[in-house]
Amino acid sequence: MIDLYAWKSANGRRPLIMLEETGTPYNITAIDPHGPESKAPEYLAISPGGKVPCLVDPDAEGGEPITIMESSAILLYLAEKTGQFGGDTPRRRWEVNQWLLYGATNVAISFSALNVSRDMEDQCRTLLAVLERRLGEVDYFAGEYSIADMMSIGRFGDFRFDFIDLNEFPNLCRWRDRMLARPAVKKAMEMKIG
Repeated sequence: MIDLYAWKSANGRRPLIMLEETGTPYNITAIDPHGPESKAPEYLAISPGGKVPCLVDPDAEGGEPITIMESSAILLYLAEKTGQFGGDTPRRRWEVNQWLLYGATNVAISFSALNVSRDMEDQCRTLLAVLERRLGEVDYFAGEYSIADMMSIGRFGDFRFDFIDLNEFPNLCRWRDRMLARPAVKKAMEMKIG
């Protein structure tokens, strides 16, 4: 059984969605990234930066335990482990990976910065326009539902920027509504953690 260490943030919801979608058994331990447990030596042995989420799989390939940190790396690991939502051909995997990484390195970081400073508003609006165009062409970022979508739903499922009206991006809103209608996404987003 997988051990997931997470918090009630968008980051913590991402691997939960994947675990729920794949029916992978897991235990969850709440770790407040700003609390003392995130600095404890035993937790730092799992997550060197004291961040969440992180995962411990005692039954990894070869029978040796593996520890994975960072939500995007966890999603990639679980996609490979389960053979689901990561693309079923090399071309599809790259389609999924590019949108997963776009979400991780652009969307997640920019909107996290916007939480503390409106200086990123123009950048975030540019990212929203890119996502809006993409979702005008396809139902999901990589064409089919994948870990790329799981990467971004945490950010848009509970959008709380009163100076950006998400309704200005109808394709993104339709995608968000499709995502939130999925039972695994709904459960992961509503799960009480910490």
